[in-house]
Amino acid sequence: GRSRAVDLLSSRPALRPAGPAMRPFRPSRCAVLALIAAAALAAAETSEASARMQVEIDAAAGSAAAAAPDPRLNEHMMGLAAEMSDQLTDIMASLQHGSDSARDAAVARLGQLSIATAEAGREQARMFRSAVVVGGALPELVSMLGSEQTRRQALAAEAIHTLAIDDPTSDADNFHSLEICQSGAVAPLVAMLSSTDEAAQAAATGALSCLAENPVCQQMIAGAGALAPLMKLTQYGSDMGKLSAMGALDVLTVNNPLVQQELLTAGAPKLLSGLESMGAQLLREQAGSFGARLRDEKAAAAAPKLDEAAHVRAARDTRIKYDGLRQRAVRMMQGWGDERSTHRSGR
Repeated sequence: GRSRAVDLLSSRPALRPAGPAMRPFRPSRCAVLALIAAAALAAAETSEASARMQVEIDAAAGSAAAAAPDPRLNEHMMGLAAEMSDQLTDIMASLQHGSDSARDAAVARLGQLSIATAEAGREQARMFRSAVVVGGALPELVSMLGSEQTRRQALAAEAIHTLAIDDPTSDADNFHSLEICQSGAVAPLVAMLSSTDEAAQAAATGALSCLAENPVCQQMIAGAGALAPLMKLTQYGSDMGKLSAMGALDVLTVNNPLVQQELLTAGAPKLLSGLESMGAQLLREQAGSFGARLRDEKAAAAAPKLDEAAHVRAARDTRIKYDGLRQRAVRMMQGWGDERSTHRSGR
């Protein structure tokens, strides 16, 4: 949710927008409609918006026709919506027609705006993400995930990560992750887990952890072969990489006994036992907890199947727990580094 933006990129500082921060506001349906429509028109090529987006646009149009807000407040909100739309229009122009450096800068800006809107409020976050989907940015980001340059891959994965974060107090914005997964992001993100570049690995792990909160995305990610490289990162990655990969695996097991069984068959409990006895302190604590839950097959078999909303909440809580652990790791980074050198042979 919004409070998680401070630790999106593991130990790296959170992206912040250059210039004044977005002002929080509660936009009217008219403002939502204006931004989504402007973003759709900004796309250089016509893109087929999802049925979910079309329903939202139609609902916004109907509400706008019936509403009679304070003219001054509505003017203020429309101005903010126009400001956001202008920035997204510039981003789309750079993504579709700019040089490589311009595209990189546009992706970084997209991630910054995604964080800024998430922190500004629920409606603003939802409005921005809807506009990104309708405006055609997702295919451009997916294309960059397949770049030969690992830095560009990481930028795209980080932007996808920020777009996938939703508001923990509402289920109304849960569909954005599904839009991202159905746009083709899963396969290249899974491929990035095996990259030789640690930053690309970390960016992909973070994006997949967040996307896996959606039950359909969770199945797509597991089906794309993410479990094996995530287990490898849990065993051989840096301490922060191990913790992030473990978190992704934990999210993938939520409400999914098939994934849990696959991890049992692949020897995950033994791997986690090794971390529990030889890893850094935070790794030991979390590896012990995760390993115990994996080994408790009876509890997993007896657990009731969660509906979609409950699944999202349980997976989000799991992801947020690991976000908190990474924040703790950052705060104690110096001590973490000393302990890592002591236990390097156990990696």
